[in-house]
Amino acid sequence: MHKIVETAVQTTPFAQLQRELKQKGNTVYLNDLVGAALSFYMAAAVERSGGLHIVVAEDRDAAAYVMNDLYALLDEKRVLFFPSAYKRSVLYGAEEAQSVVMRTNAMNAIQNLGDKEYLVLCTYPEALAERVVGAAQLSENSITISTGDTVVIADLVEILDQQGFKRVDFVYEPGQYSVRGGIVDIFSYAESRPYRLDFFGDEVESLRRFEIGNQLSSDTLQSIDIISNVNRAEGSQVSFAAFAGGEAAYWFYDADYALKKVDDLRVKLLNQSDEPQSVAELLTSRREFIADMADSRVMMLRNNLQERVATATVVFHTQPQRQFGKNFELLADDIPNAFAGIIFGLILLVLSYPYLMFAALAKDSGAELIAEG
Repeated sequence: MHKIVETAVQTTPFAQLQRELKQKGNTVYLNDLVGAALSFYMAAAVERSGGLHIVVAEDRDAAAYVMNDLYALLDEKRVLFFPSAYKRSVLYGAEEAQSVVMRTNAMNAIQNLGDKEYLVLCTYPEALAERVVGAAQLSENSITISTGDTVVIADLVEILDQQGFKRVDFVYEPGQYSVRGGIVDIFSYAESRPYRLDFFGDEVESLRRFEIGNQLSSDTLQSIDIISNVNRAEGSQVSFAAFAGGEAAYWFYDADYALKKVDDLRVKLLNQSDEPQSVAELLTSRREFIADMADSRVMMLRNNLQERVATATVVFHTQPQRQFGKNFELLADDIPNAFAGIIFGLILLVLSYPYLMFAALAKDSGAELIAEG
């Protein structure tokens, strides 16, 4: 755990937050939590509690920013982005392959999450509005292959064709596969790089990822999951909240705004569509999403969700640093004032000024400076 996250763990508000997180179906208002402070407390809570955590920002850019914060504080392999499957918006109907891959990868990670592991998904309203396949259907669209398995290449090719994969000479995008003798290359929709399967007869001799540009293997694997484009899968689909399940914890920057955008997107698509039923099959609604996360824990920076009023409040007493520009005298005066009468204090900032200068100011004020990165 990072030192600065350990510092957040020692606070009284964090202890209360941990208690509230243990209550299934709890709705917690995070009062006086400003700026980057949410990322630090959230990272500490995720490491301590484990499980699935879904961070809902106002838009795609804001979700990417908080994901970058969490990359620095947690294991970046356990922090994933969950975008919309479309280039601009579902309103225009053009899928983006890389976004479909990220969505599928996130869903697969949820399905394979261990009891003692944690997973953080950073997302935004447009992504949550789009329905996803159910857990059972995701399994049906997955092929698991391990080293040493007996697999007839002709049978594997037949399954890939049935699941919508396209045979090509060389794979370069998700949904493609190629066969060259005893080597089968497959680009799964849950991976950013394709798999290479080496066969010795009908036995899978090795499994590797490889780089598209130079065809060189990047790592060796014991088992792989090959997943087709579940965004186009047939059958009934569910809201993302239903897929995530009741054990998930949600962190909303603005819950009312986010869920209003879910409904707004649905209304816009209904207005331009001649088939209302197809819109209902593609997008969820605010009411359905809230109902599907009834058993989930919800953390909110604003207590503004009428359908789910906070049942507990945690007060953090954080405040933004005043703007001081290059006026270091103002900063020097402000530090002791900020810490006056406070047993615990934490300053979060980007050091765009010389470190030694700030360290000297902190020392004069009696504050401990914790440097990360």
